[in-house]
Amino acid sequence: YSDEEVFTFGKVIGRLADEIEVEVRAQLSERLSGVDQAPIDVVRKLAFDDAIAVARPMLENSSQLDDATLIANARSKSQAHMMAISKRSSLGENVTDVLVARGNRAVVNSVAGNAGARFSGSSLLHMVKRAEGDSILAEQLGLRKDIPRNLFQQLIAKASDDVRKRLERERPEMGGEIGSSVVDVA
Repeated sequence: YSDEEVFTFGKVIGRLADEIEVEVRAQLSERLSGVDQAPIDVVRKLAFDDAIAVARPMLENSSQLDDATLIANARSKSQAHMMAISKRSSLGENVTDVLVARGNRAVVNSVAGNAGARFSGSSLLHMVKRAEGDSILAEQLGLRKDIPRNLFQQLIAKASDDVRKRLERERPEMGGEIGSSVVDVA
């Protein structure tokens, strides 16, 4: 479609989206979430909808939502909205910083398990601290290939015996490091 046709479609759908029921908006969001030429105003309106059934498809799938928009959404919307963002195929460091700082346990675990998420050093450090009482998070972080050695050692030092054993099974190449980290801490 031409830019003018997309613009006109966006104006009409944008006005309708203000007046249609949640169920219909959710269907619209689902259909438009995979469309690269969807009108950006409509995409943003659906992504910021208070009803997670409407916002989820856009937050999880729309390639038109940039990091600034995702950050604004994560800062102002619910934990369910952040959970949807955490499931995107790729996440930049600035987005994960907000999700890790503001997200609840489920959101942080989801981000940690997302192979497409990129983390700043401060986010990783924050998650290692949170993992002390959370074996699921400790395991998710331990399985990441991008965790720096020093943070991996801190994680292992605080991890339960069960988590250490699972990590040794899942990452046999790190078995020696896991053992030496435990010895160093002891």
